[in-house]
Amino acid sequence: MISIHRSYSLSGIILLAALMGCASTHRFSPPEPLPPDNYDIPPPEARKSGGYAQYFERQFTDQVEQAFDLSRHLRKLAGKPKQAYNCNAFDEVENSTWFTNRNHVRPMTVEEIARGPNTGDGPDTTNIWTIIRAKNQGITPGFVIEDARGDRYLIKFDPKGYPELATGAEVVSTKLFYALGFNVPENYITYFRPEQLRLGENVTFTDEKGRKRPMRQEDIDAILAKVDTLSDGRIRALASKYLPGKPLGPFSFKGTRDDDPNDLIPHEHRRELRGLRVMAAWLNHFDTKDDNTLDMYVEENGRHFVRHYLIDFGSTLGSAAYGPNELWRGHEHMIDPNRMLANLFSLGLLVRPWEKQTPKIHPSVGYFEAELFHPHKYKAQMPNPAFENMTNLDAFWATKIIMSLTEEQIAAAVKAGQYSDPAAEQYILKTLLKRREKIARFYYRRVNCLDKFRLVTDEEGIALTFIDLAVEAGLEDPLTTEYRYRIREDGRLIGSGILPGSTPRVPLAKTVQVAAGSEGHSQWEITLRIRRDKTRRWGKWVR
Repeated sequence: MISIHRSYSLSGIILLAALMGCASTHRFSPPEPLPPDNYDIPPPEARKSGGYAQYFERQFTDQVEQAFDLSRHLRKLAGKPKQAYNCNAFDEVENSTWFTNRNHVRPMTVEEIARGPNTGDGPDTTNIWTIIRAKNQGITPGFVIEDARGDRYLIKFDPKGYPELATGAEVVSTKLFYALGFNVPENYITYFRPEQLRLGENVTFTDEKGRKRPMRQEDIDAILAKVDTLSDGRIRALASKYLPGKPLGPFSFKGTRDDDPNDLIPHEHRRELRGLRVMAAWLNHFDTKDDNTLDMYVEENGRHFVRHYLIDFGSTLGSAAYGPNELWRGHEHMIDPNRMLANLFSLGLLVRPWEKQTPKIHPSVGYFEAELFHPHKYKAQMPNPAFENMTNLDAFWATKIIMSLTEEQIAAAVKAGQYSDPAAEQYILKTLLKRREKIARFYYRRVNCLDKFRLVTDEEGIALTFIDLAVEAGLEDPLTTEYRYRIREDGRLIGSGILPGSTPRVPLAKTVQVAAGSEGHSQWEITLRIRRDKTRRWGKWVR
């Protein structure tokens, strides 16, 4: 809705924010701005890893709660799901300790994409690395080292027999998640020689029998025996730099942190976490769980507050960290009641499309495909409360951020994975582009995809211009697209028309003349909708 007062210049007082949804019989009231979430606070308590309890809560407890949530079912039937709580009048997300608007607001250079969050060049490989912690349990072995500069890194490796698989996936996804707007660690691909490693003092080690004891050189040798060595004797690894501040453990995708006064929005109703569902589907980040996040208590400009990170992207693209991804991932949850019932009633005879796949797995790519990928049907390994609350508006927001990345930018991120085989690099790039196109084709059709509204004044007078994101992406033809608009002043229709797809511009000169004759304070509402040649049906109005 557009507010006008006769005593002011029209070009200065028409508010673009007022174009966003509100009923024509009510005056536009923009949402109250959220307070900054970086106020100085005392240190919150560290939160422990969820482990198996998290799986039980997400797979069973949350599902039972949703099943008995009557208001949730009624909203779904009415087509009015609960929208995200942290959107401004433009239906966008403000910068916060969770998210920073980057490429879709100010296009990043390919050099910025390739650099991502990195502030340096990784660990010093010209000197000794001191091991201060190590692990030989879990999916992949690793070390925590301190280099000659005093910087600490978590060192992770590719699974044996699959060089570049996990390290490449982690770096590529780090660059892209950063460009999309999330806080992520500085992740570097590095090469070192075993003789650079030195065992620090008082380093404890948990052996295969679960016993803690002082670490010995043979333990280091045993860990390195599980990874591949290059022909020149070096080992390729991923070096993830320690984040600044005090670690507080993972954040939850549900609820808030009770001891953080800045944490006001339930996490399942934060748009960036809901929209992460689409972004994670694009990058095949199937392991989006609490334990792959990290809260850090940081100090900046004399203030202490919590910053929220996504971490650990070794299970993205075609990698499952321990080897190539498995065919079922992305199509089903690890424990999937729908799959179980289908198997039961079909007596195990039901064959799903992904089960018919006979993929050709490249050692450094793993299993990563676009043919069977469906963005809205994509499933993480276990249910995620934020993902389950995602609405069409959340998905649209995420889609337009993904689409803001050009092919050249995505290529720069993939190149940062340092794949030795150009064919592997090209395959990953092409698959990302195909998956991105599928995302745009699906979600741009679920909402009115007009965006970037601007008021302009030129030789033709004052007008409202906009961009049709589907046309901009080359998914729709402007020659077979039409836009219908209506302009109301205090609920009274004062202008309407149909625009060709080649002219996304609502003329306002005559309407301004009408409004200039009005007495007192009035408000405008401009509504637009689209018709494509494929359907010849008008879509939903956007206000």
